[in-house]
Amino acid sequence: MWTALIVFFVFGLTSGIVSASEPKNLPSYLTTCKKDAPDFDACCLSSARAGLPNLVNGDKKYNIPNFKPLKVDKVEVNSGTLKLLIEDMDLWGLDQADIKHLKIDLKNNKVKIDFHCPQIKILGKYQMDGKINLLALKGSGDVNITLEQPDISFSINFKVVKRGDYDYMQVQDDNEVNFSMQKLHIHFDNLFNGNEQLAKTTNEFLNKEWKSVVEDLSPTVKTTINTITVSIINGFATKIPYQFLFP
Repeated sequence: MWTALIVFFVFGLTSGIVSASEPKNLPSYLTTCKKDAPDFDACCLSSARAGLPNLVNGDKKYNIPNFKPLKVDKVEVNSGTLKLLIEDMDLWGLDQADIKHLKIDLKNNKVKIDFHCPQIKILGKYQMDGKINLLALKGSGDVNITLEQPDISFSINFKVVKRGDYDYMQVQDDNEVNFSMQKLHIHFDNLFNGNEQLAKTTNEFLNKEWKSVVEDLSPTVKTTINTITVSIINGFATKIPYQFLFP
């Protein structure tokens, strides 16, 4: 769950799928890569890496927000046993993301991307009620969630659809998401209506058992990541025709 709150923002969270408008070329800070070029894969990776520092500053033309920090109104997670709402979120560290691998298979309509961040920190206001690993959790207040050295991997399937005079890339729902991190730090203020001793014990348990916490919520993490990533990429793809992306 915690990783879900990070991953989809790296791609430029918007308020939803962007409505269709006049076709746009790639931003000037992204290099066009010829699909038949022998160095196509290397070109795509180089273009993505070179463009990332510009993307994290935001680009209203392409509905990309500023990442320093990235501000998010709210995120809701319901794992079945736990309900969590985080509002007024500031996400720090996304501007340090590094794309480690990028493979675009135009023949089979697949994209594989791996990226890494040194650290991601989420600050916000939370409301929570439920259980993790049979541990009861209830409270509201400030939250600090920090991921150390997170690595995220996507395998994305897409198809090409016709709209007007142009073709557009459309990401499908059957994608694969994997993630890992070296450490997760969690702190919820005001757990159990301000019971300081119980809150202290609970926060210590969550930090000590962070691996089992992530494992327990992994299916929810992957589903959330996939759903929002599909929405974001499809929103961006409505701006730029497929022919402009891969001439």
